[in-house]
Amino acid sequence: MSHDLDRAKKHRTDHLKDLLQRLIHGGSEKQYHYFFQRYHEADIADALETLSDEDKQQFFQYVSPQKGVDVLEEMELEQQIPLISEIKTELAAKYITEMEPDDAADLFEELYEEDEKKATEIMDALPKEEAADIQELLSYEEGSAGSIMTSEFVWIPEDLTVKEALDHIKAQNPPESEVAFYIFITDENKRLRGYTTLRNLLMSQLTDDVQDMRHDYPIKVYVEDDQESVARTFQKYDLAVIPVIDHESHLVGIVTVDDVVDVVVDEATEDLYKLSGTSEIGESKLLSGRLIYSIQSRLPWLVLTILGGIVASYIIKIYSVHYHDQNISLVLVLSFVPLLMGLGGNIGNQSSTIMVRGLATGLLKERYPLTYIMRELCIGFSIGLIVAFLLFIFTVSTGHSYLFSIIVSVSLLTIMTVAALIGSALPIIFNKLNIDPAVASAPFISSTLDIVGQLIYFSMTIYFILLIT
Repeated sequence: MSHDLDRAKKHRTDHLKDLLQRLIHGGSEKQYHYFFQRYHEADIADALETLSDEDKQQFFQYVSPQKGVDVLEEMELEQQIPLISEIKTELAAKYITEMEPDDAADLFEELYEEDEKKATEIMDALPKEEAADIQELLSYEEGSAGSIMTSEFVWIPEDLTVKEALDHIKAQNPPESEVAFYIFITDENKRLRGYTTLRNLLMSQLTDDVQDMRHDYPIKVYVEDDQESVARTFQKYDLAVIPVIDHESHLVGIVTVDDVVDVVVDEATEDLYKLSGTSEIGESKLLSGRLIYSIQSRLPWLVLTILGGIVASYIIKIYSVHYHDQNISLVLVLSFVPLLMGLGGNIGNQSSTIMVRGLATGLLKERYPLTYIMRELCIGFSIGLIVAFLLFIFTVSTGHSYLFSIIVSVSLLTIMTVAALIGSALPIIFNKLNIDPAVASAPFISSTLDIVGQLIYFSMTIYFILLIT
């Protein structure tokens, strides 16, 4: 079924691509109008991204910004930047004026990094009000509610009748989106007092007072709240829109559910890459950007792995020099190192991933960290006990001595228990120190456990041999 859907989607995109090329190279205004009526902006954006840069620029130069902006907003940010950079400044300013303020702020943030001169020229060409809104959104800390909110929302004073409220809303010319459905009610100083809905207003008598239909306790967030916290609030209360206020309760913006979906996807992607030992970088840059981006992103953790490997190799070297037992050969002892380190690393990474995900989703309550650590410790010990027993049966059945079988099995049990402890504790410790817990990633855990695991294994070997002799 999924393959059929993929083929149908590809066929649709190819069909739209063909139509777009015909429009770009000779389409009439009427044909463009029919095209926009028939196809969704997201599908047009998908097809447009497969065309050449020249064709994309011609498309946005021909269509009006009022129509073309919906397609532009559906495109990936990495696709928007070169388009806005190449078209004339005046036209770019018109497109950005039509964009949602939060989307425009995201575009500018990236454009300032790529081409500061062009970004400044476009900002100067914007109407003063739009430029001020975007500058304000850019001033909020990245990853905060303020950075993902839009300053475009519908509000009314609390001392109006329904008729006066509807007139006030019409004067604001609300956009065609979920923003227009929720009506936020403020006092004379624009402090949030409550909210109502467009439906409530339309179903009420024109002479009714807005105060009588006001919900007085709206769920809200502050501008500096972390975007992950905002996403959890949306999930908890099943919201479509949430107001954003400052510490004086002034209504400064709203966050919509489509912004939260982007946050959830971005945060999950970011954590996934960090857990795999890749520094934070745009997904598009990793997959199709310049090679230098991927190299810079992936190299740091690999360097850490090299350092961990060097320390581990010195441990093996020192142990080999001082090992002189005749009953158990050094070759046999070292041959089990990959097995023990691999199992320890795997269970450590499992515990780490569970903890990082629990912290990200809010399911892991920070007030009881020891509870979760002890739980993972018990799980690690239990799994280690089972695997150690199986390994003991294997080594004995393949002709190894009981002494060596005990050494390997006890070492494995200890390593897996310690690995679960380290894997579960590190993300919680990092989180307490206000460090992203995803930094406790696979390379970090693996390197640590390689060193700790070898120390445990070699110490156990020497201890049991000395105990017997």
